[in-house]
Amino acid sequence: MFLVFVAVATVFWFVIAINDSITETFRVKIVFRNVPDSVTFINDPPVEIHVTVRDKGTNILRSGVIKNPQVDFNFTDYARDGVLRITRADLTAELKSDLGGAAQITSTSIDSLRVFYTDQPGKRVPVIVNANVSAASGFIISAMPVPLTRSVRVFSYGDEIDTVTTVRTQMLTRNGLSQTSVFDVKLQSLAHVKIVPSVVKVQVPVEPLVHKEAYVPVEVENLPSNESLLLFPNKVPVSFYVPMSRFNDESFPMKVTANYLETKHTGGSKISVNLAAHAPVLINVELKVDSVDYTIVKH
Repeated sequence: MFLVFVAVATVFWFVIAINDSITETFRVKIVFRNVPDSVTFINDPPVEIHVTVRDKGTNILRSGVIKNPQVDFNFTDYARDGVLRITRADLTAELKSDLGGAAQITSTSIDSLRVFYTDQPGKRVPVIVNANVSAASGFIISAMPVPLTRSVRVFSYGDEIDTVTTVRTQMLTRNGLSQTSVFDVKLQSLAHVKIVPSVVKVQVPVEPLVHKEAYVPVEVENLPSNESLLLFPNKVPVSFYVPMSRFNDESFPMKVTANYLETKHTGGSKISVNLAAHAPVLINVELKVDSVDYTIVKH
């Protein structure tokens, strides 16, 4: 019997309490009706706002708890010349319509809306990747990072779209890569411009390095027209590392030289050889010999 009376007292207390005025904050959903399919919002409107309301507990329970509060705006009533404007008075009126005329709205997370839009189809522009990437030891970034989405569509309010010819990614920074990898990278935002999509996938090609050797002809520099310099051997071994996919490539440019003038200043029958140039793709390029034998032949 004691528990029964406690339960009855609790019910009476709840009924009395909810008739008192209380303050509560709700998340109110915002919905735009009758938006044409051709319209693209440049700055996305909020999907909900936070509203603090003071009202009787019964009204609070009905308006904010039992049902999901929502305000609806007819797009054509508020959109003019590329701008959707909703004033504080418009917002308050719609909130009172949904929450009840007796509700006292004490604060809202926004007091008005100003959203830019366009009904133009936009244009496609290429994506440029900004990247600072490096490979782990024994590997190489074998090509420039590339966007898997080569172009995106841009929309703009006004004439800004005429000046947009490319869009760039935010800086992609990765170190110690040991395999080809794909990353989601955000695009840099532009004022009054919407980019679709705003995130693209960027592929960073990575390959293991393999060791290789090649024999390169020695070129003689500063040779007089009336003499020849016979070298023994006339090709020297060069070792280097290349990406695995290019191991069978024989077209790597390399230049090894010997300076004829050296024969005038040093005795003996040997002349030093030097690696003068090589393709940038070659790693740790090294001459296996530092000199060769020579013989001067006069014409």
